[in-house]
Amino acid sequence: EDKSYRTIYNLFHKTVPETKYKILKILRVQNQFLWEKYKRKKEYMSKKMCGLDRIMNERHLFHGTSQDVVDGICKHNFDPRVCGKHATMFGQGSYFARKASYSHNFSKRSPKGVHFMFLAKVLTGRYTVGNHTMRRPPPVEPGSVTSDLYDSCVDNYFEPQIFVIFNDDQSYPYFIIQYEEVSSTV
Repeated sequence: EDKSYRTIYNLFHKTVPETKYKILKILRVQNQFLWEKYKRKKEYMSKKMCGLDRIMNERHLFHGTSQDVVDGICKHNFDPRVCGKHATMFGQGSYFARKASYSHNFSKRSPKGVHFMFLAKVLTGRYTVGNHTMRRPPPVEPGSVTSDLYDSCVDNYFEPQIFVIFNDDQSYPYFIIQYEEVSSTV
């Protein structure tokens, strides 16, 4: 656990300065049902992918949120149908970011001054650039009715920072990070 904590701490503070925010708790989510569902989807997607793509199928990404939905996410997962609370620029799904600093923008401070962010396992698979009208990823082969769909949408194909998924079995809420602003002393 100590190693996991240190890894998450470092990932978080890679883009969120320690001088401004302090981690209070890192909690591991334990939900066997969601975990089994996620593992099945990972296995299915891995079989469809080949070579190096298979390695890039799974990523650890951040998702900022508010305290009132943390328990619901832990129990039911991230719900792509409840998108649009903040933005749908790259598709109408669940948003995840490589940088904690980006996800912090969507982490609403609780009345006690605590912010909440998930570090999630996300199956990004094959992706393409999304847009605000997309309710699901587009077909890999446009015009073909039998084409597979992309697995996710991104903000930038070559250097994706934001990933949007449209199926709840493509993510697992792995850890909850609780943090607060560091009070500035004058």
